[in-house]
Amino acid sequence: MDFLKILWTVVTSESVMEPLIVILIGYGLQVYKKNRKYRIIADTTIDIVDYIEEHYKEWGIEGNEKMEKFVELFVQEYKKATGRAPKEGEIRSAKLRAEAYVQRARRGGAPQLRIRRIT
Repeated sequence: MDFLKILWTVVTSESVMEPLIVILIGYGLQVYKKNRKYRIIADTTIDIVDYIEEHYKEWGIEGNEKMEKFVELFVQEYKKATGRAPKEGEIRSAKLRAEAYVQRARRGGAPQLRIRRIT
């Protein structure tokens, strides 16, 4: 029983708990940043695809020009949201999401994706 008491004292000591708390907070912030980045990419992608679909005819663009316009707008909006330009992997992810969203819209499944909770 004395061993457990000593172990508990060591584990709950300040020299062990402080680094553990710092590690847990760091991990939590990392997860939060990743989730925030994911939400920014997802929400921005959907908004831009909808915007392009509403205006591409008046702009006189079609086909690949729509994707070029998407990337241009995505970079601008991502910079506004995060304060930095998106990395190549983030742009690639957004392009894939945009293509998937358009395909779902063509099949009639995209409107459900626009439902968002406002807190």
